[in-house]
Amino acid sequence: RAQTDTMDVSTNAAAAEIPPAYQPFSIGAEAGTTGFGGTAGWRFANHLGVAGGADYFSLSMNRTISNIPYSANVRLQSENIGLRLYPFKKSSFYIGLGAYFNQNQLKGSAYSTTANPVYINGTQVPNNTYVYLNYKQQPVDPYISVGGNVYFDKGHHVSLGGELGVFYLGNPKVSVTDSPSGTIPQSDLNSYQQQAEHDLKKIPVWPILKVSLNFSF
Repeated sequence: RAQTDTMDVSTNAAAAEIPPAYQPFSIGAEAGTTGFGGTAGWRFANHLGVAGGADYFSLSMNRTISNIPYSANVRLQSENIGLRLYPFKKSSFYIGLGAYFNQNQLKGSAYSTTANPVYINGTQVPNNTYVYLNYKQQPVDPYISVGGNVYFDKGHHVSLGGELGVFYLGNPKVSVTDSPSGTIPQSDLNSYQQQAEHDLKKIPVWPILKVSLNFSF
């Protein structure tokens, strides 16, 4: 009997030392091409899970769009939710499919003066006139990505995560106005708006490149 008890204790101790294949729940802080924010996930089966997050970032920059130099404010803001497919039970590698709820936006202004004239369709914009451009991406965008974690402990609690993918931009919206209103002929504004839309749609996807620090439990 004593020998049997010893064997049971040894077996239980060995089983306790085997780390789990994964922890089902995770939360983390992330940074990347969609901004800075947080993420959460639930791996509810060996090969399936769900995850979501939200990111935000803003900056001011100078950018030339269709030959007009703008002082621009850029806002990156999005939320995402998706399904994760885990091909291997004992691996954190996953393929992600889902949607981004996209509020990314660029607002730009250009001021025409004698020293720094602004041209639309080859015609100089009158002095002391502003040209405003507003660019918004499609509000709901499908995405695909791959990712995984590098764990710092045997219990798979603390990890550094990475994700790489793209989401489809669809049909971004561009509007162009002037101030004082009516200073620039509407036909010139419409023509320039079409050109700006064409130029801004040349890249049909937005890159997803993220790193995250995660805690799983």
